Amino acid sequence: MSQTIKLNKPIIAVFLIFASVLLMTACSAPAEKLNQEGNQSFAEQAYLEALDLYQSAQVESPELAEPYFNAANTFYRQGDYPAALEQMQMALQYVDEESLAESSLFNLGNTLYNSQELNPAVEAFTQALLLDPEDQDAKYNLELALQQQEQQEQEQQQQEQEQQQQEENQEQQDESQNEEQNQSEDQTGEGDDSQNEQESEEGDQSQDAENQEQENQTGAGDEPQESEEQQGDDNGQPQQDEETQEGDQPGQMPPPGQRMTEEQARQLLAAIANNMDTLQEHLGQYLFARQAAPLQDW
Repeated sequence: MSQTIKLNKPIIAVFLIFASVLLMTACSAPAEKLNQEGNQSFAEQAYLEALDLYQSAQVESPELAEPYFNAANTFYRQGDYPAALEQMQMALQYVDEESLAESSLFNLGNTLYNSQELNPAVEAFTQALLLDPEDQDAKYNLELALQQQEQQEQEQQQQEQEQQQQEENQEQQDESQNEEQNQSEDQTGEGDDSQNEQESEEGDQSQDAENQEQENQTGAGDEPQESEEQQGDDNGQPQQDEETQEGDQPGQMPPPGQRMTEEQARQLLAAIANNMDTLQEHLGQYLFARQAAPLQDW
């Protein structure tokens, strides 16, 4: 079956329907005469001239359906479907003949079909068949319109499914991105906690090391100090008290009964060398209390 609709029924057929009526009327009737002249121009494919004549006939007889019907076919041939639809609806408003009504519905279906208004087109073809069930062109165009309608519905459903699938995919993608972002944030938080714990442990270890070092320094510097009486001289000997130290000054001898130190002995020898007369004096100071031999032989 061809995929092209049957063309609009020509205006010549409509003209023949009313030919007898026109012959009985005066040929000088303005509307009928203008409509006839328009049909002649249409047959010659002078569509602009024909359209002008049809519109003039509409002005002369606004209630006459034929000029609207023929003007609709002229617009249809030019591809101006909205204007053709408007003129065809006007023809149906004033039509009073069944044959003209059936032709108007058929042409209306064709105009709607070419405008991709399939539901109204199916309705128009159906109404035309109700008026003339033997119209094969109307049957053909109705079947074609129904097929196109079914295909359009399938395409619409497919588009809706694709759109729904895209929305679901977008939602899944958004959820996946949110999960990845949450996991990344969790990993970042765990890394920060681990780093903080490590820094805390390192800080504790550093503090323990500092404390240990301070304890070591404190232990080394906090040894008990001896009193002045307990501290010895540079040679490790205990230091004597002030009286003893004063007795050790040059020129002074130790108390009776106490041994002379080496320094005292050197001082005594030096004094003897400087002044021999004082030898007995020094010896007297040192030995007057005892007649025994000296304790130290030097």
